[in-house]
Amino acid sequence: MKTLFACLLCLLSLQLSAQKKQYNQFYQYGIADAFLAGLYHGTLTVKDMKPHGDFGLGAPDMLDGELMILDGKAYQSRSTGQTTVMADTAKVPLVLSTNFKADTVFYINTPADKKDAFAQINQYLTKANGLYAVRITGEFALVKTRAFPPVTTEPFLPLASMLDKQKFFTTENVKGTLMGFKLPAYLSSVTIAYFHFHFLSADKSKGGHVTDVKVAKVMVEIANLTGMNIEIPQDKYYQNFDFSTVKKGDAIKAETQIK
Repeated sequence: MKTLFACLLCLLSLQLSAQKKQYNQFYQYGIADAFLAGLYHGTLTVKDMKPHGDFGLGAPDMLDGELMILDGKAYQSRSTGQTTVMADTAKVPLVLSTNFKADTVFYINTPADKKDAFAQINQYLTKANGLYAVRITGEFALVKTRAFPPVTTEPFLPLASMLDKQKFFTTENVKGTLMGFKLPAYLSSVTIAYFHFHFLSADKSKGGHVTDVKVAKVMVEIANLTGMNIEIPQDKYYQNFDFSTVKKGDAIKAETQIK
């Protein structure tokens, strides 16, 4: 009888947990303009980040590489080229995530460069002001990624002024996943608009912010995000940040590596 009761409690707990989990809601911690201007202090723990999304991307504490979230696990790719699972106690200054559930799936079965692949994806992103999460899984002929080294001396430089410090990595004939978003222009100061992808290899040994890609044979999954939750950091760095110092165009420079 006790065993049956325990099983029923366990089942009820699982059902309540499933009910609480909301899919395809866009979550962001931090504000992109502040991060790009040099607010690299991590103030959200990975443990507190995870319930908001099992899929996404972001930045580690003190800009020590790049952050990838895939299947509920958080990974950090450093400027050394090393990729590891992040501890629950690790902190992040910026994260974009969702509990991913695809409502559109299609395949690219012939080789395509970045421009062609994105054009094919765009055919399914029909809402000009829509929020989309995009997961691309399969075989890649080439993936180029970048990662920034950790910052140590304050005041920290804006990301666009650190482009000479970023490290680039090229991987050919690799299996893995691109995780990313396409977000509308009207959110460009709050988040990172347009396409933004990070990569994680299938063996979890390589990753980073994607600067170029050539697909060989992949599955593309798209989730239409129907809601948005932006969490504002409460630390002194953010609360005292002067947004009037943000330079227009820095986001484009940082994301496209234009020096």
